[in-house]
Amino acid sequence: MSTTTWIAAVAAMLGAVLGVSLMRTRARLGRLEARTARLEARIEHEIARAISDAHGEARAAGATARRAATAAGVDEPPRRLPFEPVTGPVVRVVAFGAGARRTLVRLAGPRRGRGRARKVA
Repeated sequence: MSTTTWIAAVAAMLGAVLGVSLMRTRARLGRLEARTARLEARIEHEIARAISDAHGEARAAGATARRAATAAGVDEPPRRLPFEPVTGPVVRVVAFGAGARRTLVRLAGPRRGRGRARKVA
């Protein structure tokens, strides 16, 4: 046998081995993807159910707290806007950063100048 024949035989065997390895790897990857999808679906279902249960418990706890406060004679606080604890400080910082601080200091400070009254819009 010549060198070319040996090289061709080795290349054919290598191609067959690589082809079989590729098919096994693809099958294994397909099984892994299916298993991962089933696991994700199961976890998503369990988390959705847990969130729903927690939401219901939170509503019940809030209602119980309101009833207890009413029974104790505590006035109900005024309703708040959504995300007010977050947006209030942010709006305040932005307003002070935009020059409101100087305006407030100027309006609250002593009057200067010729004694003319300032117009406040």
